[in-house]
Amino acid sequence: MAVSTIVRTSKNTAMLLTGTMTRMVASFAFVLYCAAILGVERFGKYSIAIHYFELFLSLTATAVGILLTRDIARWPRHLNQLLTSAIVLVLILCAGAPAVMVLFGQLFNYSDDTIQAIIIASLALVPASICLVLEAVFIARERAEFVTAGTAIESLSRIVLSFVVLMQGYGILALLWVLLVVRCVLLAVYIVGLRRLTKPQWRFSRRRCLRFFRRWRVFAAENWMATIYTNLDVLVLSWISGEVAVGLYSAAWKVVRLGTVVAKSYTTAVFPVMSRMYVQSRSAFNRLYRHTIRIMCTLALPAIAGVSVLPDRIVDLLFSDEYTPAAPVLQVLIWVLLIEFLNPFLSHALFAQGKQHRSMHVAAISLVVNSVATYLLVVRYGAVGAALGTVLGGMVATCCYLMFAMPRKEIIATILVGIRALVAAAGLGVAIYLGREQPWLLLGLISVAVYMPLLFLVGAVRIQDLRFLQTTFLSRVAS
Repeated sequence: MAVSTIVRTSKNTAMLLTGTMTRMVASFAFVLYCAAILGVERFGKYSIAIHYFELFLSLTATAVGILLTRDIARWPRHLNQLLTSAIVLVLILCAGAPAVMVLFGQLFNYSDDTIQAIIIASLALVPASICLVLEAVFIARERAEFVTAGTAIESLSRIVLSFVVLMQGYGILALLWVLLVVRCVLLAVYIVGLRRLTKPQWRFSRRRCLRFFRRWRVFAAENWMATIYTNLDVLVLSWISGEVAVGLYSAAWKVVRLGTVVAKSYTTAVFPVMSRMYVQSRSAFNRLYRHTIRIMCTLALPAIAGVSVLPDRIVDLLFSDEYTPAAPVLQVLIWVLLIEFLNPFLSHALFAQGKQHRSMHVAAISLVVNSVATYLLVVRYGAVGAALGTVLGGMVATCCYLMFAMPRKEIIATILVGIRALVAAAGLGVAIYLGREQPWLLLGLISVAVYMPLLFLVGAVRIQDLRFLQTTFLSRVAS
């Protein structure tokens, strides 16, 4: 990988990671406070509304953003035409989203305040979707510092305002109005950033828009199926088991989600680089995702080992006693961490290779598996069943992605890497179990002292991986 490419990728990864970490840490602190103040049932109602917002935000804007990132990276001179087409498409999709969201609320017999919260969340879709489109422009132009600034402002202002409304005795509806206000503020910040980056001009052309829409269809089909299958857990759980079960499940899910920040930031930052690299150097492209998968496995598995052994202790540390039933949910759901590390990166690798049709096939297979498994498991096991269905569908997707994204030799090598990392994580799990009564600090030190030698002992990490990590990340941080 060229030095300039390394520097750009490292910079954008660090910037995206900083912004996302700011948002995630602040959000997690707020979730803990919110869960304690609202209680399981009202927290479940709030989680349902936020879940619908994030679901339909992905349906309206994520596929558009992925396509826009790739197209601007390939054809930077056509930025204004591409941006105009993307905004037009997003506005069309946002126009029909509120009616669909309310329809789901009526079909699933949600309470009146949950439906009202969903309606307010639907109003926030327009500014939030346009923000995702503008983020795609910043990432494609490798100016992720604008995204970092925007996400920091949005997350901190939302957390502060949310704390204020809860302290004043307001409920979930006020929290959703805060969401709407801060997304409008974020849009204003991004517009200012776009004007500093370029001179945006409205370049509407019916022919260009139709051409953009045609390219978007495959990305949308893949994204919509992937989005639906990754969000079926809460939808089915809220329908069958109700809002209390969603509150317990969402508490466990927030703990898992905190660990996906690094992988998401890296995948987002490296995507435009991958898109160019596949055309310029296939060998460099192969090295990139080989090292990335190895590092992702070694980062995710120790967290999985720790949470699998200590779910009750972690839930008791973070939440009040009424959330104790979330511990077995967390014990299953933590395996989603590895899936969330691998699947987005592998799907973007397919996008970079122009194989988005294959990614769409993976999403279709996973959607079928997840739909059937989640329904049957939720009926029998409730929130734990939702977690089992999510893990099963995600693992099926991972296997399919590996088959489509890699040659057979690379698949075998990747599986061996995963097995070695799993062996090291299993050894770590035994050490954590033996020291499970120790203070957290001492337990952390024991975990590092056990896991690092095990990685080298079983061959899960090599010197080349450390050099790759140092070259790609640490050298940038040091500079």
